[in-house]
Amino acid sequence: LACSCLRPRHPTLAAGMAARSLAGVALIGLAIGVLSVEQDASSKLQAFEVEFAHFKKEAALERQRLADTSAKTKAALLERIQKLEAAEHRRLDASQGTSIASNTAGWTANAEAIANLQSATNHTWLLLCGALVMFMQAGFAMVESGCCRSKNVQNILMKNLVDVCVGTMCWWAVGWTLAYGIGDGENNDFANDKQFFGTGFTSADKDGIFTTSSAMLNWFFQWAFCSAAATIVSGGVAERVQFPGYLCFTIVMT
Repeated sequence: LACSCLRPRHPTLAAGMAARSLAGVALIGLAIGVLSVEQDASSKLQAFEVEFAHFKKEAALERQRLADTSAKTKAALLERIQKLEAAEHRRLDASQGTSIASNTAGWTANAEAIANLQSATNHTWLLLCGALVMFMQAGFAMVESGCCRSKNVQNILMKNLVDVCVGTMCWWAVGWTLAYGIGDGENNDFANDKQFFGTGFTSADKDGIFTTSSAMLNWFFQWAFCSAAATIVSGGVAERVQFPGYLCFTIVMT
């Protein structure tokens, strides 16, 4: 309206008035938008406060219900315990002349039986696991034979057989000593120096009766992994290494 009332000889003033009018309209619109956002946020906050108050009320009721239930359960248990204590047939007969606390013979026998059962179970389990690991030799032999040319199948099978035979002798002579041949209370940083060639696996008393130790069982279990590890290498170097070189590697590894 102001622009239309101005004379045509003042175009700059008309443009300034139009810009101010647009800026005022924009500010009014922005103020209206801010007010609407504030009203929306206020309504949401009020709804959240109402919901939170309702939740607190329900939580208080649930807590009270649980407390009442716990008190009733406790009272019922106490009543049951009192009835059991009052019953004469529930009491121990003191006329037996034997106290349970002093009867330790049965405890000792049970403890020995449990210890023997535990030892037998451990031995059986380790023997079974060692045998299963040993059968990995057959699996590697079939895998490696199927992955190489037919003219090298015999060489692959010979390498697997050498892993078991030569590896067993080397593991018995030196390998076990370097890996696990350690005495009681010792802690070597690199290698050990006990039980060469299986010495110390058994002990004999003055009557000549030999007693075995758990080292023999551990030796068998670890030997299965030693030979299997060497067989893995035979598949990696299949058709790439001659037999004498692989034999030397097996001796050094095991």
